[in-house]
Amino acid sequence: MRDGDHDLFVRWRNEPHVARWWTTDDDPSPMTLEHVVETYGPRAEDGSWVTGCIIAVADRPIGYAQFYPWAAESDEARELGIPDVDGSYGLDIFIGEPDMIDRGVGSRAVAALARHLFDEHDATSIALLTPVGNGRAHRAYEKAGFHKVRQILDTDVVDGERRMSWLMVRERPLG
Repeated sequence: MRDGDHDLFVRWRNEPHVARWWTTDDDPSPMTLEHVVETYGPRAEDGSWVTGCIIAVADRPIGYAQFYPWAAESDEARELGIPDVDGSYGLDIFIGEPDMIDRGVGSRAVAALARHLFDEHDATSIALLTPVGNGRAHRAYEKAGFHKVRQILDTDVVDGERRMSWLMVRERPLG
């Protein structure tokens, strides 16, 4: 994600279909440009352990994805029951453009990112959390090869409470 992408990120995060699932006490709605620049902007510049990416279809930016090694947050990962903390990666994604949701773009982007993490980062697994009621995300992740492991309390806080989420995992393919 580059400087010119921040305005897109703000617009997408304020779309109702994104804000519903991405708003937390630390990442509020409505999203502001100042918050995005402060929270998401420095990642690429400072060597952060979180890598943010813009998802594009036919050169049209349509969403955001980020990935990170769970080892960078090993205490949280162990609390959440992430398998193989040292070799596992996490990811988060949203499709920001309303006309691009429910078209399979999210599941294809997640599958491509998973292949990248297995091939280029030698990930042993990819583990993520998604809120219990977010059926669209569950279907997208399942289409991309993830399976639900168990429900757990996410460390993200919404309205002062931790949110119940599914731990979903995709293991590294054999061979």
